[in-house]
Amino acid sequence: MDLIDRELTLSQFEALPPEVVAPLCEATASDLREWSLRLLEAVVAEDPEAVRRARHSLKGLCANFGADSVMQHAGGDLRPPEARARFQDCIEATITAVLAIAAPLIPQ
Repeated sequence: MDLIDRELTLSQFEALPPEVVAPLCEATASDLREWSLRLLEAVVAEDPEAVRRARHSLKGLCANFGADSVMQHAGGDLRPPEARARFQDCIEATITAVLAIAAPLIPQ
């Protein structure tokens, strides 16, 4: 499974003015990291409402890029430390994949 839907992601970025792509990438990376951290903190704190909110926010972010792998990890059991590590690795790899697609569209 691909980390993101490459065609969807490219079409999202191509629909934007070029000067918006870099700030959107920064916001996307920041939001993915923020909400994944919130999810992990909620899991550790055993706070089901915070888990629900974080998963919902991640779902919205991931829908923009077809990041189904993130959602599979987020929906799984994140209590074991190794599952949390895999989830964080998936977040970082997803960010890298999004940035790689956007990079050629960012004005130099």
